[in-house]
Amino acid sequence: LMYELLYSTLEKSMGARKNLREFKQIAEKGRKCSVCGERDVIFFRETTNKNKFLRFNPYAIDLTDDENVSLKFLADGEGLCAVCFIKRTFEIYLEKEVSYIFKDLTFPSTAEIALADFKERAINNANKEFSNFQEKFKAISQSKFPKVKPMPILVKLFDDKENLEGSWFFIENLTEKRLKEDLEVEKVDEKEIRELRESLTAITNKVGKPNPYYALLYLDGDNMGKWLSGELLPQIEDAYNSEVSERIRNMEAVIKEDDKKVRTTFIEGLKKYLPRKPLTPAIHASISTALRNYTIEFVRKIVEEEHLGKLVYAGGDDVLAFVNLKDLFDVMQKLRWAFSGQIKFENGEIKVDLSNKTGFVEKDGRYLLTMGPKATASMGVVIAHYKTPLQIVIQKVFEMEKKAKKEGRNRFAICLMKRSGEERMAIAKWKYDDKEDTIDTLKEIAKSFDENNEEGYIAKGFIQKFALEFKHLKNEKGTYVGIGDIIKLELSRLLNRSFSSPKDRKISKDERRKFTENLCSKMNELFYNIGENLDYFINFCIIATFTHKGED
Repeated sequence: LMYELLYSTLEKSMGARKNLREFKQIAEKGRKCSVCGERDVIFFRETTNKNKFLRFNPYAIDLTDDENVSLKFLADGEGLCAVCFIKRTFEIYLEKEVSYIFKDLTFPSTAEIALADFKERAINNANKEFSNFQEKFKAISQSKFPKVKPMPILVKLFDDKENLEGSWFFIENLTEKRLKEDLEVEKVDEKEIRELRESLTAITNKVGKPNPYYALLYLDGDNMGKWLSGELLPQIEDAYNSEVSERIRNMEAVIKEDDKKVRTTFIEGLKKYLPRKPLTPAIHASISTALRNYTIEFVRKIVEEEHLGKLVYAGGDDVLAFVNLKDLFDVMQKLRWAFSGQIKFENGEIKVDLSNKTGFVEKDGRYLLTMGPKATASMGVVIAHYKTPLQIVIQKVFEMEKKAKKEGRNRFAICLMKRSGEERMAIAKWKYDDKEDTIDTLKEIAKSFDENNEEGYIAKGFIQKFALEFKHLKNEKGTYVGIGDIIKLELSRLLNRSFSSPKDRKISKDERRKFTENLCSKMNELFYNIGENLDYFINFCIIATFTHKGED
């Protein structure tokens, strides 16, 4: 009890101390940093109009002609504050002062993450064309060839093959202007660019075009303050060995039978003065161990070793990661249920196992402690175009996570930010009672819109038709205001009309009926699970199609 009191006092004191500011923030009125947008520009590179930086700060350092600072660290037309410039160049210090392993330290660009699945398909199914394109690009760029490290899971696939930075696999970037500006290539003619475009087209003809969208996700544990303060610890009668509790109850029953004056039993008295398990240093140590196991044993393996993702950080109860859209739903699902320990290792791979409610996960003969099934987590996800400013995407993903918590925690909020500026947002619980996992339902919907699905597919026009028919049957919050089973009946009708057979085989009427009935059932269940919110339902369908095809 004393430990719990001391912890509570310390927590409140630290919270009060955080609200104090020992200095007054000095206003900075000059041109702002290109990255953070908060502090003034100190370093810049500008070949045409230097005055746009110098007129605000005549003491700003011009690095335009400094050969020691490459375009990798500072692009033309870019200005950085001291903090962001140090972040950009910190790898030089790490390599020199810490270890050579930091040489050529890189983090994949948003373009590299977006087309990771495209490169995977290209190496597996169009290796000759892929190598030919890179060789042509290298001949043009020469010493300026923008080589980067592949995504972690693709390192073995590339072997000793060089990896051209992702943005150059989008045909709109293969222009004379981009090559000269970004790579400082002096001589390049139209013929070389035309041949380069043709060699890229040879790849896309075999494996399809790359998807220009990627995902950024942020997971945060729910009620961690309450877990640490002991508010969510089990009731006192459930906190210790069940056999001991049962024996005490049996003894109390005998005593009550012998002595009618006994009114309050030991268990009842204990519950009155100590309703839940007391907070101790051992409990804090257990929480620390569980969060450590989640971070070190599960998160990186899920994001980088099993899927096309790149981890930014995993800090115990929070995770920030970039993910290719092909693996988005799998990564979301595994990260969430791994937090509660509801996973298992099967042939060295992490699988979701909602039946595991022990609070432990077996790995290589060891039992790893987790937060347990009563611990929940919320997640924000943003799907964005690789050219969307990253600062905007990061702000949006934290906003989505807050929206998920605001709706009641144990939820995920996902936002699709189209390059046109249109946004689609939807929120749902990870699981509704004994119903199917929501992510599994979204996977089924995504699969049903895939033209390569062997069972057939639903044309994308289905979503627009459904949205048009029900746009006047919802309130200002997007909630359905109609009556009866109209939704299910109309879903069934539109799905049947929008069904298309697979390209390489014929589908029987019975197979078609089973496909549409199963999909209709899942869609209808999702619709009612999310509170009959038409906007969320339509947005979920649109987002699901994006994970396969991107924008038309």
